[in-house]
Amino acid sequence: MRLDPAGVPLLNRHRGAVKARCVLAAASGLALLLAAGCGNSGSPGGAVSSTVVIAAVPGVSDAAIYLAQKDGLFAAEGLSHVRIQPYQNQAEVMSALRGGQADIAASDYGQVFYSQSVSHDLRILADGYDATAGSLEMLTYPGSPIKNPASLTNPNLHIGVPADDWLTGAKLASPSAPHSLDAAAADQVLKSFVGNAANPVTWQHMSQPQEVNELRRHQLQAILVSEPYIYQAESTLGAVEVLDACSGQTAGLPLLGYVALNAWVKQNSGAVSDFQAAIAKAQAEASLAGQVQGVLHSAAGMSVQDADLITVGTYPTSTSVPNLQSVVRLMGNVTMMNTDNTIIASRLDINTMLVKS
Repeated sequence: MRLDPAGVPLLNRHRGAVKARCVLAAASGLALLLAAGCGNSGSPGGAVSSTVVIAAVPGVSDAAIYLAQKDGLFAAEGLSHVRIQPYQNQAEVMSALRGGQADIAASDYGQVFYSQSVSHDLRILADGYDATAGSLEMLTYPGSPIKNPASLTNPNLHIGVPADDWLTGAKLASPSAPHSLDAAAADQVLKSFVGNAANPVTWQHMSQPQEVNELRRHQLQAILVSEPYIYQAESTLGAVEVLDACSGQTAGLPLLGYVALNAWVKQNSGAVSDFQAAIAKAQAEASLAGQVQGVLHSAAGMSVQDADLITVGTYPTSTSVPNLQSVVRLMGNVTMMNTDNTIIASRLDINTMLVKS
């Protein structure tokens, strides 16, 4: 049974059957290791001579940039030298962008909007990945005393949450606030079931492989994970879903976008336009059956079977301002911003951040 908030239409999903799934695992071999450097300005459609560096944590959410690289879409639009630089987590991605090691970042929106609330210097080039049912779930082990979302309100529970997109060093408005967009989504959905009884939940952040291992040992009573760790926990441990973190108010939540610093955008208008054109084509391609799976099998070394067994979100071909604003509201609702949440959320105007293509 899918555990969605009351009143939310349920999507048919047979948990025991093979599901149409895919993931992008470690993919350092995908990057074309070209000469180091940053993108130069140029007219849209004209070739950019220097290397444009994209910082990314290889995964299903940023599969479109790897498709664009593989199929020559960047080069076709004028970006003849693109290097995708892999990083271990989202904090490293944002640090690389701000430190000048990257021109564009494939960044989790939690990092993007928290950083923007502090610095006000980021621009959104394109939306990259939106959640779908089953792409971010809270799981428990077979026979666990946790039978439903209400069971998660026990303050003595040990619940794991991904550290991949953790806001390292963030000065949040509340010490109990979720430290990541993933945790914020789960917190919001849990409250839709149990109200303020969700407040005692204490998240323990760690890597997703560690979460699965700790659940296996029953050191954690529940874990919040994305793909491919949902499939891994279900197939190897018989893990059971307790809550879909992207349902109800968080259904279709934008999770990742492509951003750059305002100064770079102003100096490289041609490269920006070329990137947007290429990524739009790649996003459309990523939405076609089998395209992402092909990248995972050939470039990431995954078996065809494993590549077919992961739940995939959506790759939007346009950027919805209201959808992105909903992420800002969510972060404000769970007190993730660094000062007065209402004021900060109102100042994060997506329209001023968005670079129109």
